[in-house]
Parts: sequence; C-alpha cells; structure tokens
Amino acid sequence: MKNFKLSNLVSLVAVCIMASVPTLSSAASKKNKVHIYADFSSADLFVTGTFVATGALDISGVAEMEVSVNANGMIAHCILTLTPDDGSGTIVIAQECQFASSPIKGRWQIVGGTGAYAELKGNGSLLMPEFDEDMTGTIY
Repeated sequence: MKNFKLSNLVSLVAVCIMASVPTLSSAASKKNKVHIYADFSSADLFVTGTFVATGALDISGVAEMEVSVNANGMIAHCILTLTPDDGSGTIVIAQECQFASSPIKGRWQIVGGTGAYAELKGNGSLLMPEFDEDMTGTIY
C-alpha cells in the first residue's frame, strides 16, 4: 500500500464516475419515431377495435379504449390498451383529447405495459378522424 499514489486513486475514481454516467448522445439516440393508428367502428365510453403500429414498433392487434368525458363534453381522458396479435404483451396509453378543435386533437403518453413492453416509454400528439385515434410521436 506504500507504493499506491494519490494520483492513482484519483484516476480510479474518475474512471468509475465516467463509467456510471450516461452520455446525452446515447440517451437521445434511443428515441424512435412511431405511428399508431387505432380503428374503432363507433364512439362510446368503452370501445373495441384494431390497431396498427409502424416505425419503431411493427405490431398490430386489438385496441380497447375506456373514455371519461368532462362535464361540458369538451375534454376526454382515455385509457387505450393495445394487445398485439403476437402475444408479446400489452401497451397502456393515457390520452387527453380536446373536442373544441377541428379536427379533434390531443396528447398521448405510454403509462404502462406488460411483457416486451413493460419498460416502454413514449408520448406524442394525436388526431381523431371519425372514430379513430391517429397517434404520432416517439418511444424510448
């Protein structure tokens, strides 16, 4: 231990710190564009339909949405659950839609998932043509 220099200790600590801190460029490169389109045949407080995701996700399957509308009917908070046909898990998305705009628009955010999507995060904007949900954004 007598031959161990303070400069060696400082170098060792610096290497440990650098190895544990992620760089901004690696974190930014994990964001990937995604497009999710959910097709519903009607508008109700609970609807079931289908979805297709392209871009960073290449899946399709069943879409179920539970809708909660505010008292004046101008804003809806929705929980959309996507279940891919391949059995890889589920993706749960929270949405806020504003009916005062034309077309109807809003925001979405992934709030949960199971299986392959348990750690998935993402968000973006949405439009509501007809009874459908047209979401674009990024996942990471």
